[in-house]
Amino acid sequence: MGTPKSAITSGGRSTMTAADPADVRSPDRVMGTELAFSCRIGFHEHERDIEQRILVDFDAETDWRSAAATDRPRSLIDYYEVNLAIEAMVKGRSWRLLEALAEDIAALICHGYPVDRVRIRATKQPIDMPNAGSVAVECTRVPADFLDRTFDERGIPLRGSSE
Repeated sequence: MGTPKSAITSGGRSTMTAADPADVRSPDRVMGTELAFSCRIGFHEHERDIEQRILVDFDAETDWRSAAATDRPRSLIDYYEVNLAIEAMVKGRSWRLLEALAEDIAALICHGYPVDRVRIRATKQPIDMPNAGSVAVECTRVPADFLDRTFDERGIPLRGSSE
């Protein structure tokens, strides 16, 4: 965290002034944990025809100060809407890789919501690994990572799935 900057007044006394807000502000964060969805995921043939339960965690860095100051929902990441958007994306689609699913979720959030950065964790219990409680992947992305992606009218990324 930054420190306040000192200034010398015309009388030679040192006074403290606020540091540049960009230097001291920690990001505000909106998080969702263990959002559960069913989708077809896996690259083994026996996984491709069944739906598996996945859990999604997201941690989005944003700036909600103006909304909090007025207690008005503007320029916010609405976790309810994020949940609905992920659900709409996974419904009827399939992925071979958990990594590709995580990337698509990151693209969805970076494209559709006022985020500076988002961390996505996607977890599943693989049906072919009964000795594993779960496996997971995690990525951290910024909106600029998806400038070349194409999205449908709902904001769902079109490239990257293995349909």
